[in-house]
Amino acid sequence: MTLEWFLALLLFISIASITPGPNNIIAMSIGFSHGYRKVIPHVLGVSVGFPVMLLLIGFVLKPIMDQYQNFFTLLKYASIAYVMYIAYQIATTTPNIEDIENNKKPITFWQSVLFQWINPKAWAGALAVVSIYIPKQSYSIGLTVAAVVSVVIAALAISFWGIMGREIKRFFANTKQIILFNYIMAILLVASVLMMLF
Repeated sequence: MTLEWFLALLLFISIASITPGPNNIIAMSIGFSHGYRKVIPHVLGVSVGFPVMLLLIGFVLKPIMDQYQNFFTLLKYASIAYVMYIAYQIATTTPNIEDIENNKKPITFWQSVLFQWINPKAWAGALAVVSIYIPKQSYSIGLTVAAVVSVVIAALAISFWGIMGREIKRFFANTKQIILFNYIMAILLVASVLMMLF
């Protein structure tokens, strides 16, 4: 492994983590509705869930998936269904400026961990890392380094989106604007998944 390899890996994970996707849009929505503190379980869930997923895909699932292509197709459609459900939850969050804490509960740590397994962007990123960025001659070490890097980058990216959601709220003064924001977030969540699939 070389410095060039590490920088290429770091760049890919950084870009994949900071660009819009289901995890980031969920973080932004939580930050908007509940404040940054409520984003922390999601930050931790992604920071644990994605690296574990990456390691399991790299060491266990990739050889199986290479043999059984139908497994990935089934996973894709299950992922679409669940992300649509999350988008519905975001779109129907109660917009109450005076008592925002009564909104639907944000995603929990364990929900966030498990969500990685049906997040098409997480799958695409993990498969790209495993198949493109991990050198065959030092596969185990490279995969472990990628998992550690993704812990740090995921935490920073999800936090950024959560804080951005919290700050955007300052520009929304009434219920109609909050409803509009929630609908936009839900639409972006669905769009982010469709962009990864087609």
